[in-house]
Amino acid sequence: MTIAVIVLVSLVLAVLAVRGIMLYRRFLELNEFVEGLAKGGEGLSRRYYLRGKRGFSKVLYNLSVLAANMQEQNRENEAFKNRLSVLLKNIPDGIALIDARGRIRSLNPALENLLYLRGHAVSGKGLAESVGVAGLGELLNRARDGSPENKETLAFNSKFLEVTATPFLDVEKGQYAGQVVVFRDVTADKRIDEIRKDFVANVSHELKTPVTAIKGYVDTLLDGAMENREDLSRFLNGINFQVGRMEQIIKDLIELSKIEFGAMTVEKKTVPLSEMVGRVLSLYEEKAIAKGIYVRADISEDCPSVQADPGMFSHILSNLLDNAVKYTDSGGVVIRAREGENYACVLVVQDTGIGVPKKFVPRLGERFFRVDPSRSRELGGTGLGLAIVKHLVLAMGWKMHIDSDPGKGTSIRIYIN
Repeated sequence: MTIAVIVLVSLVLAVLAVRGIMLYRRFLELNEFVEGLAKGGEGLSRRYYLRGKRGFSKVLYNLSVLAANMQEQNRENEAFKNRLSVLLKNIPDGIALIDARGRIRSLNPALENLLYLRGHAVSGKGLAESVGVAGLGELLNRARDGSPENKETLAFNSKFLEVTATPFLDVEKGQYAGQVVVFRDVTADKRIDEIRKDFVANVSHELKTPVTAIKGYVDTLLDGAMENREDLSRFLNGINFQVGRMEQIIKDLIELSKIEFGAMTVEKKTVPLSEMVGRVLSLYEEKAIAKGIYVRADISEDCPSVQADPGMFSHILSNLLDNAVKYTDSGGVVIRAREGENYACVLVVQDTGIGVPKKFVPRLGERFFRVDPSRSRELGGTGLGLAIVKHLVLAMGWKMHIDSDPGKGTSIRIYIN
């Protein structure tokens, strides 16, 4: 009896020991699984398949389901992160993410290039202090304080930047957490706007001048000058000259608009160069002789013809020669053509005229720009001739370069491909 009890107790203890060992192993298994979940990454790839419906098996199975859901969520988050990264890297606008203290947390490549920054060098520093854009600090402060005026155009070096600051909140705390600041380069838009305003102002001025002159002539005639045949003839000639000026301005504006808006079709053909230059020169020989200057051509045999739109090419030569003859009082004008390195032909219109100061050379070709407006008007110039030439040259895929020295003359090169 005693032996039986001892055996029974021993068996019970043995069973309990085995179950304890099994329980400990399952506990270790559970602990290892949970540690894998905590580490994330590959730990989320582990799975535990249900061996039973109770106890640790059920817990481990539920944890496996949780791990699968977390892994899928991580994949979605990673995919979203990659898409966002690609978007930020390729978006043309500069974007900065700053925290509640105004410190830089992230910059996209466009902003680094726009403001000459390097993200790793300025990370953690104040945005306003790092970029050096005047007025940015005030804009960020207004956005932080909830002001609706969170967009402003600011100057940076020679650029104009449209900056928009948008605050965001901490989702859990509901407190201000930082801002997304977007920088857009609007320099080109700003310059176009300025050019448009200047253009309107210039057109108004250019048309107002002859209109005022005509009104003066008419008023004088109405006051009795018609009775004097000499005065009548002189005033009528003056009116005719001013009407001609207005007509030429309007004609040049229409032509320039057609070129700029692509309304003129470029149809290139083989154009014999000597023949084209000779025909244009003949139109200005009489005017040149009257001024006591020469106009001649020097066309090299290695440049017998060019591929060009005949009408556009004739217009280019006419405008350049007209300008050269107008502003040359002694010496003359030569049109040269030579084969150039990397170009089929380099055409040069060179005069010995009054020339242009170096500081004004870059502005030649701007609409209505004239170094000496009063002299230009006296000579019948509209200030649009070189602008038309520049656009025609570009329309044919060529290049133009201008050199000039006051008192020595001007040289305009056209590189024909």
